[in-house]
Amino acid sequence: MAVTHFPRKNLPAQLHVGIVYQGRGKGKLNLLHLAAHYDLRCAPIKNRYKCVPSDYFDSDELDFFAETAARVWEKNEHEGIPYGFRYTGASEFNGDLSFANKAGAGLTCATFIMAFFSSRGYDIIDVSGWKNRTDDTEWQKWVYEEIEHLLSEEEATSMRDSIGQAFRYRPEEVVGSYAGFEGVPLGFSDAVVMGENFLLDYGPR
Repeated sequence: MAVTHFPRKNLPAQLHVGIVYQGRGKGKLNLLHLAAHYDLRCAPIKNRYKCVPSDYFDSDELDFFAETAARVWEKNEHEGIPYGFRYTGASEFNGDLSFANKAGAGLTCATFIMAFFSSRGYDIIDVSGWKNRTDDTEWQKWVYEEIEHLLSEEEATSMRDSIGQAFRYRPEEVVGSYAGFEGVPLGFSDAVVMGENFLLDYGPR
């Protein structure tokens, strides 16, 4: 996994997260990430990203994840994946790893990571018992304003209705939970602590 700072005009920077994997045939290290609405990207990783390892997964599992990442890109490169706030932990990918683009579906950069690992049988965060925080609503409003021009009328309505209602899973909480994963999904309190600890070393500048 890898993370970088994402600048915001007149606002503090935030984190952006993606999946790092080695291309087939021991190729270059690639970064797979959801950049924006229907904007799934995959390219060689840049120096501005910080790689965050996990000690839990062995080499065979990492190879499995790498092949999964390659297939997710192949299946979704052209259609992309929509951006959205609602994430329940239910399967977001079809059996062939194409995105299950049902009404109201969508992911953030952080829930894309969660959905990726969940599709392979690893829930790194326990979504039950998650909590809304006051500034989560402000963040959702900011995102909506940034991408509203990209949304269809139906998508805009769905996203507006989810503001303040959908839970936010912050990039630092997902990265921290991945780094500290020991086979059991982390609950809200533990994930928040892992996120805060990660920010001590790599917080917004």
